[in-house]
Amino acid sequence: MRHRASAFLPFSLPSRLPSLGFLMLLLDAAFDVPFDASWFDPEPDPSTPGSTELSPDEQRRLRRKISNRESARRCRNRKQRHLEELRTESARLRSQNRDLASRVGALAHRCILVHRANHGLRAQSAALSRRLIELRRLVLLRRVLTMAAPAPVASHGGFGGVGYEQALASLLA
Repeated sequence: MRHRASAFLPFSLPSRLPSLGFLMLLLDAAFDVPFDASWFDPEPDPSTPGSTELSPDEQRRLRRKISNRESARRCRNRKQRHLEELRTESARLRSQNRDLASRVGALAHRCILVHRANHGLRAQSAALSRRLIELRRLVLLRRVLTMAAPAPVASHGGFGGVGYEQALASLLA
C-alpha cells in the first residue's frame, strides 16, 4: 500500500500540486522531524487524477534535496549538542576559576601574614644578637678586670663588689 503525502498533512491540498518541491517545504514546515522519503515513490499513481511524472533528473534532484535537508538537520542537531557541551564546560570552568581565585586570595593573605611575622622575627633576632654581643663584651670585661685588678675596695665605688654586679644587671635588663 502506498502512502500519499496528503495523508500526513493537517490540511487538504488541491488535486494538482504546483511542484513537489513545494510539497517538501510544506512537509518540512508542518512536521519538524527529519523527512522520511521512504514513502515517496517517484512513479506516479495511475489512480490519482492530475498526477505528473518526474524525469530521472528531477527525481535525482528531489532525492538530493531531501538528503541535503536531512543532512542539514543532523548538522544543526550536532551543533546544538556541541553548543550545550560548550556551555556546560564554560560553566564548569567559571566555577573552577572562582574557586581558584578564592584560594589565591587566601594564599596571598596568608603570605602577607607570614611575611609580617618573618619581619618581626628578624627584628627580634637582630635585637637579641645585639644584646648577646653586649653581654659577651661585659663577661670579657669582667674577666679582664678580675684578673688585672687587685682586690676591690668597697669604699671606692669602683667596679668591684656590689657596684659591678649592679652595672652588669642593668646591662642585662
